[in-house]
Amino acid sequence: METSRRDARFDNLKGILIFLVVFGHLLELVGGPAAAWLYRLIYSFHMPAFVFCSGWFARFDAARFFRRLLYPYLVYQTLYLLFDRLVLHGDAPLQYTTPYWLLWYLFSMMLWTLLLPLIDGAKSPKAALLACLAAALASGFDPSIGYSMSLSRTLVLLPFFAAGHLAAGGGLRGLLPQLPRRGVIAALSGWIALAGTLLWLRRGVVRSVWFYASRSYEGAHYDPELRVLLLATSAAWIALLLLIVPKQPLPLVAALGQYTLPVFLVHGFFVRSLRLLRPSLPPLAGIGLAILVALLLCAVLGNRFTAALLRPTFCAPQLSRPVPGLQKNVAKRPAR
Repeated sequence: METSRRDARFDNLKGILIFLVVFGHLLELVGGPAAAWLYRLIYSFHMPAFVFCSGWFARFDAARFFRRLLYPYLVYQTLYLLFDRLVLHGDAPLQYTTPYWLLWYLFSMMLWTLLLPLIDGAKSPKAALLACLAAALASGFDPSIGYSMSLSRTLVLLPFFAAGHLAAGGGLRGLLPQLPRRGVIAALSGWIALAGTLLWLRRGVVRSVWFYASRSYEGAHYDPELRVLLLATSAAWIALLLLIVPKQPLPLVAALGQYTLPVFLVHGFFVRSLRLLRPSLPPLAGIGLAILVALLLCAVLGNRFTAALLRPTFCAPQLSRPVPGLQKNVAKRPAR
């Protein structure tokens, strides 16, 4: 795939997913069983799907690592911690080893990027995926693996990152049997519908923390079998989305998908501020309001004007003279 062309399907997909990220965070402010079910349904797939997309476009490039990952993490970790103390009157210490709330994604992206040489150097794509899946399942047995260094989420979601990266390079071709498209869509839809139904019927015992991938089995009160089920459901969602999301740009959605980073990094300030207001609304009205606010935040933050304005905060200035040995020749990857 040429690096000069965008993949409209992934722009569409990322546009949908970033809306769900914002909407999901706003649903935390809404009460009632319907909002809780919708929240957990979104969390069953939206971040694994985003991780898959990130893996698809990932490449190991030292300069890019510092400019596009480490730099924005340091900037926004500082901003969010100051915001927490000065505006929210919290007591979060100024530190950089435990990412603040949504910044776990940037920290995990740094770790996943550093793992790319190991993923690419594996004996086979199948061996790489099996190793990542084994790490995802084994990590749950260690109670010390959690929020610190974003280690739990990094390991649990690693299979999706590796799958996206390997799929982009054609490494997963032939791994799965070729099946009729309509049959695959029907089977995946059936699995997801069943999972969603069980999620509603068992809503009294389901815990939201199960979907965060941030704690051990002991800490989240669940077991390896449930983690396997959750990973499989996320994989089904990703496969279904790749099959049904159009390859042609969707109006507004594809444009939003090109500017997901400023939405992701900045919307948290608004969501955290809304917590101070503690709005009290009927559940259905709260869901409707959350949709409208999510659309508004995506529209305001997810455009080229806002991206250009905020670019100095999430992309470090390019060095006028390259540092010897810093820039590496890397294989071409799809355009972001």
